[in-house]
Amino acid sequence: METRIAKSTDWPILFDFFKQIYRQGHPLHSREFWEWQYGNDNYGRSFISLNDSGVITGHVGANFGGGHAWIINVYLNEECRGKGILGRLYALAREYYPLAATAANDAGLGLYRNMRWYRYHDLIRVVKVNPFLIGRNVNEICAEVNVYKGGNSKPLSHYFEQPGIDGILLRDSSTLVNQGKVGGLRLVDVNDIGIVEDFAWENNFGWVDYVTSWNDLKLKELYAFGWVNDSAAGVPWRLNPIVDNYFCDITYLSENQIDRELIVHRSFSDHGRIGSLYL
Repeated sequence: METRIAKSTDWPILFDFFKQIYRQGHPLHSREFWEWQYGNDNYGRSFISLNDSGVITGHVGANFGGGHAWIINVYLNEECRGKGILGRLYALAREYYPLAATAANDAGLGLYRNMRWYRYHDLIRVVKVNPFLIGRNVNEICAEVNVYKGGNSKPLSHYFEQPGIDGILLRDSSTLVNQGKVGGLRLVDVNDIGIVEDFAWENNFGWVDYVTSWNDLKLKELYAFGWVNDSAAGVPWRLNPIVDNYFCDITYLSENQIDRELIVHRSFSDHGRIGSLYL
């Protein structure tokens, strides 16, 4: 069984593999998205296993950020499990950076427990609902915003080159993603909270959210401005389609201990992959 880094020329067999394991509409069904996520070794890589016929049997994706390789999109065909192949794929990722992960499912948590990884406080999502919509139901808060005034610059970073994303750069250098089809703005970087809120409500957005790690001191400032954890705000985490009462539950793990000063940014892993699913 061969294990190696996937190349752009592997796209036909990658697509065949992704079609089998991921639901219709998954971003990895798009070559453009795969190139953005894994086509540049400054930002991420795909690691694959292939059988003797050259068919992909396993995949590990790694997104690079904060000095770590954040493991995502892990799948190994059942007949290949228990043979050390996944360990070989992880070893390829480890050659770039120390390993970490967010948004692991139950199977992933079991795997990382067996691998003796460290588990941290889950990531936190805080939300502010438009004051004019307080007391409204979730469908009203998440109603499409048809008129957005625009007029702001586009952020310049790899994250905002993500296919399908509509990035906004405010005058205080805060950056957001416009998800007007579900009435909201996703904060990526926040500086002046007052400027962010003024922009959101002036443009009739129903809500704004921010996802970060528990040790981010910016949370104290957001709470002081009346932001609350998502379950208290009532704006679901899953919005494509809207799943009422489904809130943020994102586990954060690492193979080796991480510096306590590291704040998990929205761009580090697929917990921050927004704008790529076409609503």
